[in-house]
Amino acid sequence: MAGSLVKNNHMALFEFANLAKEVTWQQAQWQQLVAMGLPSQQHQDWLYTPLSALATSPISETAHYHIDSLSYESLSLSFDCYRLVFFDGKFSTRLSDWIPNVEVTPVKKMPEEAQQGLRQSVNGDALSLLIDATASAGVWMTVKPRAKIDKPIYLFHLSSGNKGEVASYRHHIEVGEMAQCEVIEHHLSLQQSAQHGGGVSLSRFSAKVADNASLNHTKLIEEGDHQAHYAHNDVALARDSQMQSTVVMLSGAQVRHQTSSTLTADNGYAEMNSLALPRGKQVFDTRTYLRHQGAHCSSQQCHKVIAQQQAIGSFDGMILVDSEAIKTDGQMDNHNLLLSDNAKISSKPKLEIYADDVKCSHGATTGQLDPEQLFYLQARGIAKPQAEQMIIYAFAAEVIEKIPNDYVRRYASRRWNHIWEVKE
Repeated sequence: MAGSLVKNNHMALFEFANLAKEVTWQQAQWQQLVAMGLPSQQHQDWLYTPLSALATSPISETAHYHIDSLSYESLSLSFDCYRLVFFDGKFSTRLSDWIPNVEVTPVKKMPEEAQQGLRQSVNGDALSLLIDATASAGVWMTVKPRAKIDKPIYLFHLSSGNKGEVASYRHHIEVGEMAQCEVIEHHLSLQQSAQHGGGVSLSRFSAKVADNASLNHTKLIEEGDHQAHYAHNDVALARDSQMQSTVVMLSGAQVRHQTSSTLTADNGYAEMNSLALPRGKQVFDTRTYLRHQGAHCSSQQCHKVIAQQQAIGSFDGMILVDSEAIKTDGQMDNHNLLLSDNAKISSKPKLEIYADDVKCSHGATTGQLDPEQLFYLQARGIAKPQAEQMIIYAFAAEVIEKIPNDYVRRYASRRWNHIWEVKE
């Protein structure tokens, strides 16, 4: 292995090599990554969030800290759900729930042959390979056919967030024919100290949604000001199935999140939404990939970035329509709001269409607060700071309101208001 690492001349790979697992499927992913190399800022797709930057200083797996039930309960979302709890790269069976009609198997306890299924990816890249190779915890969930899971499955990830520590997770869900399931994925970092913070959270969530089945997936990222979060979620949809994915990026030093989906058969529906709220010197990079393979499928996307101070936000989205995907209806919208002259937002929505008789479009706007809207509110006695907050929230609410779960939607709204709280 060492010779191939030297050949790639990426010192960061030497750091990650210590985290790569010896399990057969993970070693296969690692070898692919070594051959590919870690992308740097010289790669256009990795300009703002290069993987090589994650290991410029020594890194290691998270230490074996103890999480007690009191700290867990006070930090997790308090709603009616089935909880699966992860702390510092470990799965806590003691704090996790049994889920009716769902078989939950820790990835580590799966037969080696079954683990090979975790290598599959809708749109694999260096990040998905890195997460696969280094994952120390995760679960494989199988939802029984025709089952309607009565409560959301809540994947709660808590991180100490200490400098140089890496927590890596690999999750997968199989939603059986005519089944219905909702998953809430939540990542939270404890470390708020600039001196001691600087950890990395890696996460990959994949799903296969069978014929006539549906999956709702909501993800909340709250990594604080010093923890980095890099993730790649991918979903494969079968005939007459549907999926909604909404990602809300509330905080993190650097956040790169990719959602990749493919409509593999006819009459499927995919919805992908995201809201990124970088501030200070944070960098949030949102990326999507949606492939239409089946005919008579439709998709909707709404992605928004709000950047203030010296923050950087980026959106890169692709809709690919195969030649057999006739009657495709795909829409992708990206709207961005700059709240500072020093903030920066990049937008790159793209279409590749190889079929006739399709209806696909994309739109992108980037601007500042509308002075006419601001004047209208101030003329009615609303102070300027409150008026600005109202306009900003109305902009963000289009994505927040798409969260299906009432409690999670209200929580995201409260967290947004906390971040953008107007100081009297």
